[in-house]
Amino acid sequence: MIEVDARTYIAWVTARKRELGITDQEPLALNDGSRRTLSKRALLQAIADNARAQGREPKFKANFEPI
Repeated sequence: MIEVDARTYIAWVTARKRELGITDQEPLALNDGSRRTLSKRALLQAIADNARAQGREPKFKANFEPI
């Protein structure tokens, strides 16, 4: 098993991102939701329905085709 110190790993990731020109300001690409299982779609639908019943939007954006 390989053990990695968290500080060393973070430093490596930061340096690698700098080399690749990746900044933390760039938005991450959202999953398009086209390959979600039926159970995952049902879960996301239930979360969205529950949030809307409380008069708010879900705390995250989830792409999925409603069931």
